[in-house]
Amino acid sequence: MQKGDVRAVENPITAIFDLAEDVEARAPKIRVAIQYARIFIAFGLFLDAVMTLILSEGRLLALLLTPLIFFLFFVRRWLPDPASRSVVLALALIAGVFDVLAFREAILLGLILVPFFFLGLIAMGYLREVHSFFEYYALRHRIVKSVRDADPVVHVPDGKDATQRVLAFLASQNPEVAGLLKIPSAVLAPAILPGRSGMMYQFDVLVRKASSGLRGFLGFGSPGYAIFVKSFRAPPTASDFQAIKRAVEDVSVASRIPPARVIAVWRAEGNEKLSDSAYDFLTKQVVRVTLYGKVHECSLQSIEENSDGTYDFIPFIPETPGPSLPLIPAAA
Repeated sequence: MQKGDVRAVENPITAIFDLAEDVEARAPKIRVAIQYARIFIAFGLFLDAVMTLILSEGRLLALLLTPLIFFLFFVRRWLPDPASRSVVLALALIAGVFDVLAFREAILLGLILVPFFFLGLIAMGYLREVHSFFEYYALRHRIVKSVRDADPVVHVPDGKDATQRVLAFLASQNPEVAGLLKIPSAVLAPAILPGRSGMMYQFDVLVRKASSGLRGFLGFGSPGYAIFVKSFRAPPTASDFQAIKRAVEDVSVASRIPPARVIAVWRAEGNEKLSDSAYDFLTKQVVRVTLYGKVHECSLQSIEENSDGTYDFIPFIPETPGPSLPLIPAAA
């Protein structure tokens, strides 16, 4: 942290970078503090639930309603839209009212224990969102810093076609992708993929890491990721990018695996460039899918092979140890 008067600013741009470095340096301690707070509140919730079961005169009703309230709050975080989350919250409130009434003559204790149980569950949700924000901030800071420090000139590697060359480039930047390319079952070339709508879509290459753990049943574990590559003989248009976006979203919802990279690769001839509409689409639109109540966002990327043997990226996306961005919880 800055020593001296916190109001003193000499160079605003430098001050912003220094402030970002300060936050990044303290992010690990903040994440640990959040985890301790979550453990403390979870223990308090457990004690609250035990006291509710012991002191309630209608123990069987309390035994049913208290876990039901927790279950409804747990399910609520995975729902995709505000209307369904509001319905589930209303059901939890109704269950809470009956849980209070189950105390009968000791209803004053119910008016203390049950609302505190609700407050603990709400606090846990907010702490989860704060933790997700710091995970996002730390990764975003590392990415911006790596772009600032990266070599501005990227040479096209050897390969028989544009698709193989861009895969070789990704493998040179990320060892995990290099490992996946050595697994035959992880690479489809060409890839004919079904979408949830029933449509079939074609890509030149799909590189996919399957989900792990109980992801397919309960939403726990690594979600995996997919890399989509489609090549073009001419500069892709805004309509091409819109079709790719629609296809990737449909396929990702069907496979339950989020996209990590969506690449349109093409070779420039002469003075060929992307149109203004295509550029605007790339810089303003993202592929967005909701899986198990969490939103995954991924930029579309144009990779142009120049005649001088270099790449031109729109936008530039540096490789990270895990290719996908952090998960974004559905809004509370």
